[in-house]
This record gives sequence, structure tokens and C-alpha cells, in this order.
Amino acid sequence: MELSIILSVALAATMIVVVLVLIAIIVYQRWQIGDKNATLGRFIDENEKMRRKISKAGLL
Repeated sequence: MELSIILSVALAATMIVVVLVLIAIIVYQRWQIGDKNATLGRFIDENEKMRRKISKAGLL
């Protein structure tokens, strides 16, 4: 009887830890994707500015 309670508590604790780790992984991945999107946005903006400068200079 006592062994089944210990196993139940251990299993519940393990499940909680696994769920928390999965949530942490999801949050980290979303943060990474957001950071990469911001970097890509800056790159696209800079590229567009350079194209406008080239067009104004008459090089294209």
C-alpha cells in the first residue's frame, strides 16, 4: 500500500517536470524564432534602403 503511494507521487512529480521542461522548450523556441524574424526584418529594411540609394544614383 505504501509503495503504491510512493510510486504514484514519484510518477506525478516526473510528469510535472516533463511538462515544465516541454513548456520551457516551447518558450525558448518562440523566443529564438522571434529574434530571427526581427533580424530578418532589419536585413530586409536595410536591403530596401540600399536599393533606393542605388536607384537614385542611377546605377541600375
